[in-house]
Amino acid sequence: MRRTHILLAIFLTAAFALGSASSARAQDAPKWEVFGGYTYMRSNIVVSGTPFNLNGGSGSVAYNLNNWFGLVGDFGVRHQGAVAGKPFSLTIYTYEFGPRVSWRNHSHLTPFAQILVGGGHAGGTLYTTSLGTGLAPLGTSNDFNFSVGGGVDWKLSHGFGIRLAQAEYLHSQFLNANNNSQSNFRLSTGVVFSFGKL
Repeated sequence: MRRTHILLAIFLTAAFALGSASSARAQDAPKWEVFGGYTYMRSNIVVSGTPFNLNGGSGSVAYNLNNWFGLVGDFGVRHQGAVAGKPFSLTIYTYEFGPRVSWRNHSHLTPFAQILVGGGHAGGTLYTTSLGTGLAPLGTSNDFNFSVGGGVDWKLSHGFGIRLAQAEYLHSQFLNANNNSQSNFRLSTGVVFSFGKL
């Protein structure tokens, strides 16, 4: 878990720096931000370690405590119908929670960084059928996972914006008949609705 401690230290340092540099005014930061959109994920969950792509959607709800710090709940589902070119399907669900720091500098762009922890569920024929060579099905898998990353929102109006990009490293621990540890890349884009004022 040394990597987790390093990522947490980086995040806290960034949070302190952003908080120190932020204006004391709320500068029209919203109380709530709700995101929904498309998510691409590059994963290596299967036993061979061969990376493959998944597509799906994600959503999040952020509650801002001040103009630079908030709490986030993030939920998503991604699917691949032919894992690594084989006739096996895979569906991954994730749910994560954690802090977010944002830099609101009076422009239409709001960069942010976050670190989230939570869990996930993996299912599909990759887990419910035999993978050959006499291996029994693994069975659906639940795991602990965490992600670290950030993104940029583009504010179009008082209550509406576009998430230009949200890029994250996602560590998962789904069963794979090997080391049950995976490093994944997640990229999302979509729309953001804002409600209330600080």
